[in-house]
Order: sequence, then C-alpha cells, then structure tokens
Amino acid sequence: MLIKDFYKVVEVVIDELNIVATINLNTNHEVYKGHFPNQPVVPGVIQLQIIKEILENHIDRKLLMSDLIQVKYLIPIVPYNHPQLLISISQKNTDEKSIRIDASIGIDDIVFTKAKLAFEF
Repeated sequence: MLIKDFYKVVEVVIDELNIVATINLNTNHEVYKGHFPNQPVVPGVIQLQIIKEILENHIDRKLLMSDLIQVKYLIPIVPYNHPQLLISISQKNTDEKSIRIDASIGIDDIVFTKAKLAFEF
C-alpha cells in the first residue's frame, strides 16, 4: 500500500467483470494534517492508488498505471462526513500485457470520483 493504515477493506463483492469493495477510511490518518489543515479531503492521487490496490488484490498481480484516460473528481471526499466508501471497478479490456478499467468511488447515491484507467502487468 502507498500509505499505511489509510483505509481498511471491509468487504469485496466480485462477479464476472466487476469488483465492488467497501472500505473504511482512517479519519485520523496523518495525511489529513497537510491535506488540508482544518478542512481534510482525500487526495486525488490516493483515490487512484486505492483503486489500483483493490484491482491488484483481485487479479493477484502488481500493476503499473500506464494511462489516465479520464479522471473526474466530482465532489471532494471529506473523511469525517463519509468514512465508508464503495469502490466500483469494471474491467473493460484485458490482454496479455494490460488491463483497462472504469472505476468510481461513492456511497449510496453520491459519486465522488469517476475514472477510466489503463494498467500494465
């Protein structure tokens, strides 16, 4: 993991091409002291790292992010307001060298982040 103890996976539900992971954020993590003092939000780069780590655990392979096809940060994730999140990943294209996914981070009917990403094995 990029940042130790930033989140904990509570549950993972998998079907043929989809992964939905429920995670709990560590609302007391030290990263929030700098991002941002008195107004903490989950950094965008960490959101992408969480998606990558959940995908790596599912396919049991290390990945290198090769392309940020599209990333939209729709609503800032304030950890105190939303300590639990759903990470949804849909595999779109896979070959012997790479995988392409669509992913979102949200909870209930709120979508915080949408991403189309490509990774190399």
